[in-house]
Amino acid sequence: MKTYKLTVSTPNGHVYDGDVVSLSLRGADGDLAVMAGHIPFATVVKAGDCHIETESGEIIRARVDSGILTVGTEVTVLLTGRFETEI
Repeated sequence: MKTYKLTVSTPNGHVYDGDVVSLSLRGADGDLAVMAGHIPFATVVKAGDCHIETESGEIIRARVDSGILTVGTEVTVLLTGRFETEI
């Protein structure tokens, strides 16, 4: 599957940086998923669940605070107040 670069940052620094297949979370207008080749856009992120599917097929589940998501042609960036993976 095609992948893209995802960077996740909180006020404490970078918490994730790698190639992913998809990112799913809640945006300002409802749930959304970003896959490789998505049209560039920016949106407000609402607090809730976040799922990242890595290049190796691993699913990372996390809770995020509100923030901003920018999807670009080269990299997607999630800026959030909190990114806590489930144990």
